[in-house]
Amino acid sequence: MPFVKLSVRVASFNAENFSLLLQGISTRRQLDALSDADYQAMNTSIYNPNKERRKIQGIAKMILGARLEVVGLCEVGGCETLEAFNRLYLGSRFDTFLFEENSRRGIYVGALVRKGRFPGATASNVPGAFARNVLRLNLGASAGHLQVFVVHLKSQLGSDWGLEHRLKEVAWLSSMVPTTRCIVMGDFNGILIPGQAQFEYQAFLRLPFRDVLEAVGVPVEQRRTHYHFGREPHFTQLDYIFVSNDLAVTKAHVLEGPIPLNREQRNFLPSDHLMIQATVAWDVASVPSLFTRAWRWLRAGHR
Repeated sequence: MPFVKLSVRVASFNAENFSLLLQGISTRRQLDALSDADYQAMNTSIYNPNKERRKIQGIAKMILGARLEVVGLCEVGGCETLEAFNRLYLGSRFDTFLFEENSRRGIYVGALVRKGRFPGATASNVPGAFARNVLRLNLGASAGHLQVFVVHLKSQLGSDWGLEHRLKEVAWLSSMVPTTRCIVMGDFNGILIPGQAQFEYQAFLRLPFRDVLEAVGVPVEQRRTHYHFGREPHFTQLDYIFVSNDLAVTKAHVLEGPIPLNREQRNFLPSDHLMIQATVAWDVASVPSLFTRAWRWLRAGHR
């Protein structure tokens, strides 16, 4: 059976407390005309206020500039936020997927899939004792039913640094993801770099997956995706795109500008996380069109 090679430009990004709740705003011009006070007044939450518009614009610029086709986003403030972002900042170029489950903080994982690229794409929420929801995308028959999981695992906060909960999440995730035609991406809230990996991720690291940055030879010291300024600067890779071993990685990188020197410079960025991007390729059986099958039937003498 003949095969065709498909590819997809994917990205994972923790958008850091990304809320965009609006009232009566239908155009970008209306949104940009609001004062900061009026813009913030549209969201009455004291815990998840609207994200600064310049930061939202920065996220949109990254997505559109890279011509991304599938984007996994963490810390999104619900369906309304994701839909408004797509409509006002991305020109409705994407289909949006998000399920408001499993988050006490009101922040969720969601996904954007470029319209028309994978017309059979569907999504579902993954059940389990996760701190945030886990999103499963199936890109449909035309993509050979490639599956994409978007995750945001338990943070290293709490009396035991979230370890017990994170261990359960990793075990549950590792038991459910298929090991072929699969991408798992998102904020893992820990180190999964070989030789440096924290022990709670061993169940997942035993699976036949590889980090896209490792696959293309990005040096370990350049794989930072998170900036933290405490008593001293701490730059680590918390965000990953893992692909099953039957998928090829042709490109991968972290989108990084000038490295901030302090908390003030970091706060000027769209997020405290960086976007990780990759181009992934795989083979799909080529199914002849109805016309092609009829032509072959006639050529075989069936007249």
